[in-house]
Amino acid sequence: MNSSASSSWRPPPEAELFEEYFDRLMALARQRMEIEWSAHRRGDLQRLWPELLELHREFGALLRVVYRYGLTDVLRAEARWYAAALGSRQSPRDALALLLESWIVAIEGLIPPPACHRLAEPLTALRGDLPALAVDMPRSSSPDAGVEKLVARSVAGDLAGAREVLRRRLAEGVPPYALVPDLLVAAMAEIGARWERNTLEIFREHLATETVARLLAGLPAMVPAVPGLGRKALISAAPDDHIQIVPLALAVYLELRGWTACSLGHGLPAPQIAAAVEALQPDAVFLSLALVGRLRGALDTVERLARLPRRPLIVAGGRGARLARAVLEAAGARVVDTFEQGHRLALGEGAGHA
Repeated sequence: MNSSASSSWRPPPEAELFEEYFDRLMALARQRMEIEWSAHRRGDLQRLWPELLELHREFGALLRVVYRYGLTDVLRAEARWYAAALGSRQSPRDALALLLESWIVAIEGLIPPPACHRLAEPLTALRGDLPALAVDMPRSSSPDAGVEKLVARSVAGDLAGAREVLRRRLAEGVPPYALVPDLLVAAMAEIGARWERNTLEIFREHLATETVARLLAGLPAMVPAVPGLGRKALISAAPDDHIQIVPLALAVYLELRGWTACSLGHGLPAPQIAAAVEALQPDAVFLSLALVGRLRGALDTVERLARLPRRPLIVAGGRGARLARAVLEAAGARVVDTFEQGHRLALGEGAGHA
């Protein structure tokens, strides 16, 4: 689905019906979840309600993308994440089953056949496969000692102690740019994993995020100036993808590799990202997509950039981008797995993925 073909491409008819009924489907699925925990006195589900409600919204966004772009294989991968996120709560399989069943009931109750059957089929298969899914969940690995120390300082809000961890790594001869993916981003990944395991309070996650953001912002000032490459990069999260750390981390990484790095952060809609590209004329645009449910905004951005008179190289990364690699690359982006791959690709040194 390149930019010239995207105007003629249409999603499957059942996906268009899903879009037409979406608001009513969201409301009915939520109502069904509420009835389950209230009518059956499910205190465990009631305690999980704030998280279930947020997961319900995200699951709805995910289904829009899955149906529209035929990404049914992504559904299972994302279900593993949902299972992990609920895995340390009181009734993880019950909660995920309730989420799936509520969407199945809503789809079969509102959308006429045969479309409802095609839409419900992957959800029904996933519902029946929940026991195997729990076994199939990836096991967490222990972080290295440096990451562990940084996590401990960050969740305590100890900026000075966290900065000392960076200084020690620099003194050991670690390249400054390598601290970004190998230490700072790795620490945030471990903090996210602890939230999934329900071993970290929410305020600790916020403390850690703010501490790591301050470390990233201050890292270039801690090291000697890097010779410039004479290349400009524009970095942005995809529209509605509100993961703030990754665009900041990538901007700092590229700056430490010699790029002039201009970061838009997160929260900008596609037209404003395109306006920034037209005004700043970067050599490469780096687009971060953490949540595959935000794919439509990322594609809108890619397609707008492809129509500019001076089309930049578009490099996409993040978990969501990797899951939707084929769709993004068909639209004209190049999807990478690491910061290093993105840097080298933008310099013309390598392919998009190994």
